[in-house]
Amino acid sequence: MYPQNLHWQLRVSPGPVAAWDEAVTGIEDLEQAIRIICLTPKLSVPTEPEKFCDALEFIDRPPAIAIPRISQEIWDGLTRWEPRIAVEKVEVDPVAFHHFKVPIFWRPREDVLSDIRRTVVELQGVA
Repeated sequence: MYPQNLHWQLRVSPGPVAAWDEAVTGIEDLEQAIRIICLTPKLSVPTEPEKFCDALEFIDRPPAIAIPRISQEIWDGLTRWEPRIAVEKVEVDPVAFHHFKVPIFWRPREDVLSDIRRTVVELQGVA
């Protein structure tokens, strides 16, 4: 059964870790959406060819070229494709050859936090 939350998606994880019907909600949903946008290249989804970003395209470049381009790709992808968040800052740190760590500083938008939630209360008589 799927969550009663307005914002949710099925959990995506590498390998057989997630069950087919496992979902993420709330902040975890937003974090997963951020990872998906950052790691999915443009043109890889036929129904949405412009969605996502091309940050991975620059990991083979020298850091002086890669760092600003990766940062800009991620910034543009998140601000365009994830309207539920406000991106504050994208840092790109070289870890090793072809390896960058990208801390992304963001916050949920106010209107997302104020969504109406639903609580179900079951009332049963004593038999």
